[in-house]
Amino acid sequence: MPEVGCVPDVISYSMFLKSFCDDRRSQRALELLRMMAEQGGDCSPNVVSYNTVIDGFFKEGKADKACDLFHEMVQVGILPTVLTYNLVIDALCKARAIDKAEVIFQQMVDKGLEPDTMTYTILIHAYSTSGQWKEAVRVFRDMTSCDVPPNAVTWNSFMNSLCKHGRRKEARDIFDSMVGNGQKPTIISYFIMLHAYTADGCLVDRTNLFNLMVRDGILPDRYIFNIVIDAYAKRGIMVEAMLTLQEMRQQGVEPNAIADQGVKPDTSVYQCLVTGFCTRGDLMKAKEFISKMINKGMRPKIAFFSSIINTLCNEGRVTEAQDMFDFIIRCGWWPDLIMYSSLMGGYCLVGNMKKALRVFNAMVSARIKPDAVDRLQQGL
Repeated sequence: MPEVGCVPDVISYSMFLKSFCDDRRSQRALELLRMMAEQGGDCSPNVVSYNTVIDGFFKEGKADKACDLFHEMVQVGILPTVLTYNLVIDALCKARAIDKAEVIFQQMVDKGLEPDTMTYTILIHAYSTSGQWKEAVRVFRDMTSCDVPPNAVTWNSFMNSLCKHGRRKEARDIFDSMVGNGQKPTIISYFIMLHAYTADGCLVDRTNLFNLMVRDGILPDRYIFNIVIDAYAKRGIMVEAMLTLQEMRQQGVEPNAIADQGVKPDTSVYQCLVTGFCTRGDLMKAKEFISKMINKGMRPKIAFFSSIINTLCNEGRVTEAQDMFDFIIRCGWWPDLIMYSSLMGGYCLVGNMKKALRVFNAMVSARIKPDAVDRLQQGL
């Protein structure tokens, strides 16, 4: 740069630092940072320079180097900002070193810096994710007592962790508190609760919340629709599942890959419907949707079909399982060991040893090792 009359300064060097870190070359960025310090003057690294390299090390999973650089930064007299502390606290929390994160948090407060919404959100997420609810609530109360307003990310983090630990009712209390405090729920907020209701089989609560979301002016996306369709399909309520699919299309949300006219239905939507129709005993409709998947270029993994056949066989519906087995082969899939094993077990379950042996022989002909022979022998 000097050769062409340009004198580098901290700003121009910082651009190189960011470039190195974006390329996951934080060690090279550190070397440049050292050179900047040696040159001094307008090239001396500032807080932004250090933040950039610290963040780079954390993103590469090199927490020790990042923390060393943080302490070096303090020693050379460069005061960390709230952003700096947030980077360090977040990395320590992700490394499950919440106790160390609390120490850094206290250092931040002792130096007169006021934690922001992100600082508290990081700690709340860390405590709630690890199941330390009392600590999470404590931090939340500290946050509100310091007049630091929680944002949607704060509320959502709390709700998501509660739902993952099976505490759906408490998550709903958080959702209601969020609304009561004037924070409008986002589509992610609704997704978290809808998913929890679906997982617990609470169709009424899920439907009421879905309607509330629509009244709140939030249009469901394909992820929300997938949850609703999956809930109906798993319970064999296929009329509602199909009506939801129709509504999805009417709103321009076509079940995955993003297209010009919206979002196309993804494989998971069709798989939900196929499973639902199989549950209802409507194999003709299930095959219809498998054919639609093929026509749209979707090819589910064989494990999906194995799961269907296994379920049918365990329910003693071996004739339907055989029908689906033959259809899958005609569509170009090669049955796996689980599929053959399930079908053999199904025939054994209904006492049809002749067909069980026929499936066994077909498996051997297909050069699949007959690890499932024990099941056949037990049936015999």
